[in-house]
Amino acid sequence: MTVDGAARTIRWPRSMPWSRVMGLRSVYAKTVKDSRRAALLVGLVAGGFMFGTGAPYGSAPEFSTVDLREQFIAGITALPIGIRGLLGEPINVLNLGGFLSWRIGNTIVGIFGLWSVLALSGTLATEATRGSLDLVAAGPSSRRRIAFQKVAGHVTAVAFAMLLASVITWWVGSTFALLPGDEIPLAAAVGQFMLYGVLMVAAGSVSFATAMAVGRTRAVALGLVALFGGYLIESYASLSPLIASLRPLSWYSWTVGHRPMAGVTDWPSVALLAVVTTVLLGVGIASFARRDIGVSDGLAWLRLPSLPVGIGGPFRRQLADRAGVAIAWGVGTGLYAVLIVASAEAFAKGLGSLPQIVALIETIYPGIDIHLPSGILQLTFFAFGSFILGLAGASFLMGWASDEGDKRLDLVLATPLSRGRWAAWSGLGALAAVAVTTAVLAGFTGLAVAVVGGDIATPVAGTAVLGLSAAAFTGVGLAAGGLIRSSLAPVVAAGVVIGTFLIDTLGTALRLPDPILQLSLYAHLGKPMAGIFDPVGLGAAAVMVGGGLALGAWGMTRRDVGR
Repeated sequence: MTVDGAARTIRWPRSMPWSRVMGLRSVYAKTVKDSRRAALLVGLVAGGFMFGTGAPYGSAPEFSTVDLREQFIAGITALPIGIRGLLGEPINVLNLGGFLSWRIGNTIVGIFGLWSVLALSGTLATEATRGSLDLVAAGPSSRRRIAFQKVAGHVTAVAFAMLLASVITWWVGSTFALLPGDEIPLAAAVGQFMLYGVLMVAAGSVSFATAMAVGRTRAVALGLVALFGGYLIESYASLSPLIASLRPLSWYSWTVGHRPMAGVTDWPSVALLAVVTTVLLGVGIASFARRDIGVSDGLAWLRLPSLPVGIGGPFRRQLADRAGVAIAWGVGTGLYAVLIVASAEAFAKGLGSLPQIVALIETIYPGIDIHLPSGILQLTFFAFGSFILGLAGASFLMGWASDEGDKRLDLVLATPLSRGRWAAWSGLGALAAVAVTTAVLAGFTGLAVAVVGGDIATPVAGTAVLGLSAAAFTGVGLAAGGLIRSSLAPVVAAGVVIGTFLIDTLGTALRLPDPILQLSLYAHLGKPMAGIFDPVGLGAAAVMVGGGLALGAWGMTRRDVGR
């Protein structure tokens, strides 16, 4: 090539040394690059959980001597097996590492496992549907290689997040070690978080293996069943023989003996889980290689029950599109409630042998009769049920936001329909999906209580309060989506749900100031599953629903669509 008669060689920009690992040189590098912020956030927040829990245990006066910690452990082991199972088996909790692995471990997997489920369910299925993979697949890379590099990129991001959290945990052990044995070796921290990473990817692998066959929505549902179902089986196995018989299905049960930070390891169980995860990922890669891109009708007979489809307006279409997933959320959460109700009698009998524990529970939870299914539901179902329904609301907002993200809204707004009206009615459709989930859950709960001969009205009314709290979080997401950007709606809603759950479950243990504890919406709802309601909290939740919807509709009239 010549310029002004002088021959010159074209010089391409020099690639950076790390471009093969994080950049645009390959599908793997781009996947790592796209995941870097999520990996950094997960690692920092997971490490923050360890810091927030480890700092008080290493510095609070209540845990400053061996005798005080032994008294604390004695109080835990005195609890009946039904309650101890909810917390996990305490292994060497006298030391800081054992305490952290017991108190925080399952929380980390349950929360951050969502990342793997969402990422692996959409990394191929969503891009294939949008057509962004067509050009990549037309290049020299085979489909199998593309899928493999996508998976490898996500696994690399998860490994980085877990390594970062491990380093923070090691630092917590070094900084707040108060008694001999409180130090957490780096190898132990890495071994512990290696298990967490494998558990997270295992749930995602279920979604990845099924996404190309059933579509992303159903794949997410299957991944969430694996993520939360296995945890609930292991946690509640001690309540009844029925749940205990399901333990072989839970990989949480497989790896329950692997707690390196507590000085106990079971590497064969971790290796077995890794093999199962690898097989599932391999199934997903093979499915992508053998199927037409963007086609997911291999299991067309596997359909979620839904409502009649229609395009009579934004409300009707949103509700029709979300109804199948809403019913699935209700069925899954309802089966969880059924297991709790079925175990209520065994739970009450276990407590009956320890009157001092009954007195302690009555002191902490006044007004709750632990001999009734409604009381057991309040103790063992309300907190996690609220968390699940809140995440369901966030998932409905993902579909709501896709109208703008996928440019369908541009065509809709070309009609006489105004922006504010679309936002209001489509937002009501997302809230109606929350109502569908709540109604299905109420049906399962009421039927289970009726079978054991309990009062139906009380737990059903409590379930309605759960739905109201989920709608309140959905309203917050709608406000963020309308005022700023629709893609923020599910992120904000899920963030508020997770933050509220953590404040409610860990706030007291971490000795957070009372003003922070009062930020939890659950702290203002009373004990609804047991028939105790707080009108002020219910009113605040209703304001969050209506105010969020109104703000979202107003915000849509004030900003450009698609930005």
